[in-house]
Amino acid sequence: MPDRYIEKSFLVLLCISLLLHAGVFAGLYFFPPVRPEPPKEPVFIDLQQMPELKQPEQRQQETKRRSEQRTRAEQEMAPRGDAPKDSLTVEKKTAPAPGRQPAPAARTPQTPATPGRTPAAPGFSAAGLLKPKEQIARQQLTTANLFPGANRLAKLEESYRRKFENDIAEGDTRFLNSDDIVFGSFLRRFEGAVYGVWRYPQEAALRGIEGITPVRITFNRRGEITNIQQLESSGARILDEEVLRTLRAIGPVGGFPKGYDKEEFHLIAFFQYGGARRSLR
Repeated sequence: MPDRYIEKSFLVLLCISLLLHAGVFAGLYFFPPVRPEPPKEPVFIDLQQMPELKQPEQRQQETKRRSEQRTRAEQEMAPRGDAPKDSLTVEKKTAPAPGRQPAPAARTPQTPATPGRTPAAPGFSAAGLLKPKEQIARQQLTTANLFPGANRLAKLEESYRRKFENDIAEGDTRFLNSDDIVFGSFLRRFEGAVYGVWRYPQEAALRGIEGITPVRITFNRRGEITNIQQLESSGARILDEEVLRTLRAIGPVGGFPKGYDKEEFHLIAFFQYGGARRSLR
């Protein structure tokens, strides 16, 4: 190819390149890229320095007087009722003094009597009407009647001491005495187990049923109850059944003391009911 042709081609391409570059620069100049706006910084305003806004004063419109002369309106009164409930009866107890009007008597509200009910006597507490009869009867019990007589329990205990004196002498039968030197700890465990499940029957407590149920209890070396012998009835079957239920409900109370070498141990205990309370002796 001739050199002249090559020079012309080079010049043409150079011109085209210049035009393209010029077009790109022109596009960037006239159409700049969209840049994201920078985050706005918070502006702190001191409220104490803000000027006070003056509110426009509201003036009350004055009412024009229709007349310059001052007059007083007449006092209005409600009409007197005609129904009987609207009229008050005034009782005259004493004759009024001359020239003085009698004072109206105070009206005392009367409670309408309900048919089938008798009015309460003066000084009678209305709260007492809400109490059940069993609770009122329980409050009227004196201190002497709260428990069966101590003389009766002492006589009963003495009679069983004479009856089981041979067994007591042999050492395998004892009465419930938590201060016993040998069996004190064992008897205290038994007493705690009994009070954990023993209850005063609610029916017996409400009816005021009292009594003493003596029993003879046999323990094995593991502290389990193997036999229950009711020595005498308290006079109420509900109390005797509660004693037997209690003794069947308790579990082992622990082994015998180390100094006791026998296989069984017998305990005579008195389950005492009285005044909605119970005591074990």
